[in-house]
Amino acid sequence: MDAFIYIVSASYVSEGKFRSLANKLVASAPCRAIAVRLEATGDGFWHALDHLSAEGASRIELRPIGLPFSQILETWIPKAAGSWLDTYEGQPPDIFFAEPLQSDGEFIKHAACATVRRRQISPLTDGELGKGWNEPPAFKHHLLVCTGPRCHLKDAPNLLAALKAELGQARLTSDCLVTSTGCLFPCNNGPVLVHYPSGNWYKVTNLTDLRTFVSQALRAGKIPQNLLIHQTGGIHETA
Repeated sequence: MDAFIYIVSASYVSEGKFRSLANKLVASAPCRAIAVRLEATGDGFWHALDHLSAEGASRIELRPIGLPFSQILETWIPKAAGSWLDTYEGQPPDIFFAEPLQSDGEFIKHAACATVRRRQISPLTDGELGKGWNEPPAFKHHLLVCTGPRCHLKDAPNLLAALKAELGQARLTSDCLVTSTGCLFPCNNGPVLVHYPSGNWYKVTNLTDLRTFVSQALRAGKIPQNLLIHQTGGIHETA
């Protein structure tokens, strides 16, 4: 069985917009297909590979969607897929990586001249300013959760949702400003969670780690040393 995995990287696209695109891609595919997003919400493409291989897919094509598609991701995705193959038990499916859309000259021509709806823009005073975005909300802790592609692959979206749930159960929601971020750089130690103003960086891989962080770092004011990977201002290996 042939199958496609459409891979989308779009940090500032809402879940609704992504889901609409994903549904259209899957509906138009010539074979079984799944659309995954490399950040924000949803399963990573390792999970998609798991699903398709379990369904009996023998040939899986990874098709990047985006114009242009990130050169970094273009290099990294085949390596991440290779890592999945390396740990596969039994006979794995054949996996191929399709050239990004910018390599298709006919597609570029179509994109340049496509007929789409348009609307006229009128003058708007301070149109670039958002409502209520003058001051940060009141909080004691600022928590940065990386949901960039590499941490996303290791279930960072689930970490973000689980963190919010744990904060609610601990009655700490109003004390914490939770921000999802793009890449924070120590990807091999991901998923990464950064706690300010203490300036401590943690590797949080599962629900147990997360509960340890909430109970020790937030409630008790202690550093869970088994999770700590870096302290802001401390000596660390350069990139």
